[in-house]
Amino acid sequence: MTPDTALDNLALAVGFQLMGPDARRTLRLALLRSPEVHPPKGSIESLSRLDDLLRGVRPPETLKDRLDLERAERERNGPVFFADFWTLQTGDLVRAGFSEERAADIIDDVRRRVDPAQWSTSDLSMEKPECSEA
Repeated sequence: MTPDTALDNLALAVGFQLMGPDARRTLRLALLRSPEVHPPKGSIESLSRLDDLLRGVRPPETLKDRLDLERAERERNGPVFFADFWTLQTGDLVRAGFSEERAADIIDDVRRRVDPAQWSTSDLSMEKPECSEA
């Protein structure tokens, strides 16, 4: 993998995480149903049933349904980025040719920008910065 590809993959992975689990499932379903995706990887039927369950279109009927609902609720209420997400991304950058220090710097920069757990209260401020007029 080239460094550019690794950076593209990082951006894609971050974007998918920011989408949230429900939007990712909807995207997967749309791709599976698309005639351009041949052969589709995954079961459209099982993912459609799960989607119907999670959207409340059908009630839970089995223990698996109830467990799926509980798991989905944990994902919805959990952190945007799972515990090892940033470690995995750093490893990908290193394997692509970045030094460990540079990879860590890139991840730290991206993380500060997108990971809500890293935001300080000053980052959330809606005040305009002061500007000096010349």
